[in-house]
Amino acid sequence: MSPSDRLEILKSICNKCHNCALGNTRKNLVFGEGPIVPTLMSVAESPGAEEDASGRPFQGRSGKFYRQLLQAIGLNPEKDVYMTNVVLCRPPNNRPPEDEEINECINFLKKQIEIIQPRIILLLGRTAVKGLFPEYAKTPLDRLRKDSKNNQLIYQGIKTLVTYHPSALLRDPSRRIGAEEDFTYLRNILGKQICAVELI
Repeated sequence: MSPSDRLEILKSICNKCHNCALGNTRKNLVFGEGPIVPTLMSVAESPGAEEDASGRPFQGRSGKFYRQLLQAIGLNPEKDVYMTNVVLCRPPNNRPPEDEEINECINFLKKQIEIIQPRIILLLGRTAVKGLFPEYAKTPLDRLRKDSKNNQLIYQGIKTLVTYHPSALLRDPSRRIGAEEDFTYLRNILGKQICAVELI
C-alpha cells in the first residue's frame, strides 16, 4: 500500500474520531496536508477558526505568516512542507488543547510521521513540543531551541527542531530575532543558498 493510500485511510479514521469533546464541536477535521515525501514536516498546536472552516491547516493569519517564513528560506510551502497539528480539531475559542485532548490525538500525529518519514520535523511552539516530547513540557522554549540545534531532540531517528509558534511572533516582535536565527539554521542544514531570512 502506498503512503498516499495509508494517509487517506488514516484521515478516514480521524474523521470518525469522537474520543474527546472536540470531535463534537468542530466544523471540520483539519488533517495534515503536503507532499508525501517532504523535506520538512511542520507541527503546530491546533486548528484555528479559518482552519476549522476550511478543513485545511495553516490558513489563518499566523499560518500565512509562517508560509512567508518558509518562502524566505527557499522552501515552497506547497511542494516541500507537510503541515499538521498536534490536535486535529479546533478547541473552542482557540484555547490551548487540554492534556486529555492531546493524549487522544497524538497517535494520529505519530502515524503521519511514520507514513511520510520527513527529513526534518519543525515543532512550532510549546504544545507541539509537549505532544512529541512530553518529558520536555516544562523546559523553557529558548533552551529547547538551542538544544534541538545540537541534535538533542530526535524523534524516531528524525532530526527535530524547535522554534516559536508564528502567532507568538505576531504578538511579540522581540522574538523575531530568535526566530530568524532558527530559520537561518534550518536553511543552512537544508543546503539552501539564498539571501538571509527577513522576518516581515
